[in-house]
Amino acid sequence: MHFKFKSLLPLVLAFSITLTACSSQWITIALQDLPVLTQMALNIATLAGTFSRQQNTADLAVIQNISAQASRDLNLLLTLYNEYKANPNAATLSKIQTGITGINQHLPALLESAHISNPLLSSRVTAAVNLILVTVNNFAALIPSSGQVRARKAIGPLPSTSDLKRQWNQQVCAPDLSIVDPLSCRMH
Repeated sequence: MHFKFKSLLPLVLAFSITLTACSSQWITIALQDLPVLTQMALNIATLAGTFSRQQNTADLAVIQNISAQASRDLNLLLTLYNEYKANPNAATLSKIQTGITGINQHLPALLESAHISNPLLSSRVTAAVNLILVTVNNFAALIPSSGQVRARKAIGPLPSTSDLKRQWNQQVCAPDLSIVDPLSCRMH
């Protein structure tokens, strides 16, 4: 019996280390990237002025609504991640997962109902929202669930903050003749 315990101990320790590393990794990545995502959400509101000399007030209102909702959702998520880091518990983890589900419901629904009249502006707002959604879902894939030994595999490569900014600049602020002020769109 003592022999079985000794052979089981390294396995239990390896499992604990793996679980702790995964837990630490997803929190660290989320806390680094969420402020950048929040800035992206706020920047969505400025896209109407960046891509059009004549602003359509309906487009502007819809885009500002998308920006505001994304900002609120991401700020809530950031608060929950900080809360979980300070005091890891199942209730906060559940709130994080609920927050991610909310983002996955709110933003696509707002985008679908937006009906932005300028096709280029519509594609850039869609690119911005999709970048936020993919990154948030990568965070979700890293969250270890109580029934899993390991976190799920991320949807794509996990971007650093500089990668996120580069992707924003490429996908949302890509050079185009109709951009009024390309520098105001870019993230630094």
